[in-house]
Amino acid sequence: MSVTKFPRLTTKIRLAVLLALICFVLALQLSGLTRIRQRLGLSYEFPSSLGPAYPPIERRLGEGVILKNVSHLPRIQFDFSQIKESRLEREDRERRRKSVKDGFIHAWNGYKKCAWGHDEIRPVSCQPNDPFAGWGATLVDSLDTLFIMGLKDQFDEAVEHLKKVDFTKADDPISLFETVIRYLGGLLSAYELSGEPLLLQKAIYLAEALTPAFSTPSGIPFNRWHMNKGYENIWSTRYAILAEAGTLQLEFMKLAEITGNSTYFHLVQKIIDTLDRAEKRIPGLYPLSIDTETGTFTSETISFGALGDSFYEYLLKQHLYVGGALDQYRRMYNESVNGMIQYLVKEGHYAGKRELLFLGQLSYEQYIRKMEHLTCFVPGMVAMGAKILNRPSDLEIAEGLAESCYWAYNSTMSGIGPEDFRFDIAGQPETMPPEANGVYKLRPETIESLFILYRITGDKIYQDKGWAIWQAIQKHCKTEWAYSGLRNVMVEDTVQNDNMESFFLAETLKYLYLLFSPPNVISLDTYVLNTEAHPLLRLYHTQPHAA
Repeated sequence: MSVTKFPRLTTKIRLAVLLALICFVLALQLSGLTRIRQRLGLSYEFPSSLGPAYPPIERRLGEGVILKNVSHLPRIQFDFSQIKESRLEREDRERRRKSVKDGFIHAWNGYKKCAWGHDEIRPVSCQPNDPFAGWGATLVDSLDTLFIMGLKDQFDEAVEHLKKVDFTKADDPISLFETVIRYLGGLLSAYELSGEPLLLQKAIYLAEALTPAFSTPSGIPFNRWHMNKGYENIWSTRYAILAEAGTLQLEFMKLAEITGNSTYFHLVQKIIDTLDRAEKRIPGLYPLSIDTETGTFTSETISFGALGDSFYEYLLKQHLYVGGALDQYRRMYNESVNGMIQYLVKEGHYAGKRELLFLGQLSYEQYIRKMEHLTCFVPGMVAMGAKILNRPSDLEIAEGLAESCYWAYNSTMSGIGPEDFRFDIAGQPETMPPEANGVYKLRPETIESLFILYRITGDKIYQDKGWAIWQAIQKHCKTEWAYSGLRNVMVEDTVQNDNMESFFLAETLKYLYLLFSPPNVISLDTYVLNTEAHPLLRLYHTQPHAA
């Protein structure tokens, strides 16, 4: 029996093998070290998986936070150059866009006449209303809408008014959440769009006045905050709401980027870390209340509607903003959407109508068959996640939920969707009689999702649906001075409630205007919009596809 003898390895080959082994071991050690540094908060770097066409870039969120792998994420928007818009189609789209702009101008002029400098206008009685410290919430919330619509004179007049507004003083306690999304977000967005330095100066003053609210053991801030006295000493002080704590990140991260002060980033990143670590009964689904001292959840209710909604929205949008440089946001979003699809999305119907997809809630492990207007931001969020995170099956879910949100409008006597309604699950006994809360607060969420789905798919059906909603708003909500919410959309003879929140101009009309604008106007590949629809430049942004 002969034995085959292999030739001895040459010195060069042995050295090459040894070098390869050393490199492999070092790579493993460095990988482990990176994970350890991330856990200790010493590094916020994440490797990019993109090819050479869009190499990752370095960006800073202040001097202390260096993101070395900010990546060009997959495009969100449809390539509209594939669609040729005819002259008649363009004229019809521009006619619709002008109608929305005219509606905005009507409401803005009414605000100037009846409530200039105040937070809101009472659109029926032509009286001012000041629920947000009296700093002019409608004025600040509308700044970027004014700029986007090309209303330069009105924009300049609003900026001039802000010279005398002191954002560091308020007679009554404020909501940290509402102040950040409306005021801070509005100021920062308008600053980036216009370059007006006064707006950044005001934003910094406001942020500095708010930062003491974050001084809790867990980092979860006090939401009720008195600018002069500290936190409001009421029974609910210790217990924070999920959406209120989890919807501050984009604004403070943007401020860290612009100012070079990383303190702003660390304030809001600590919130995310606390929520991430907190024990959850179902992975990815976060209860609505959390203890500011211990960082533990104090309720068993889970909802993508009121009190929870924008937290989930910001997980994806933080991932967008930093170009995937921090993997934590992607992971948390994926876990949340997986949980939502498994436990909260159900096939069903309302009042015996055709089968649709609905989004319910959980309370103490019991499924609640209630869908809120507030949850209608979810189709847009899930559609963007489908594009960015390679979750193609999610787009079908997004389209199904969007159909239900639009159906809620299309099924009422007024053509406007209710605040919430109870639905029936397929195969289970029907609710008799059907239940709905017919209040309408001029909310934007359904229009927001129609806008995003149009920009993602290029399907003009979403423009037609948005136009139908706008016509119903014009018919039932328009007043002599502005636009009013409604007491009951379930009846044809609606009654106005004399209330117009600032988000009607900041969100509802902005989304409608963008729905009928050329797709390169506030491209989703260039901007990330905060929960009040204020566009903020992404750290790695690109020009949109050609229109």
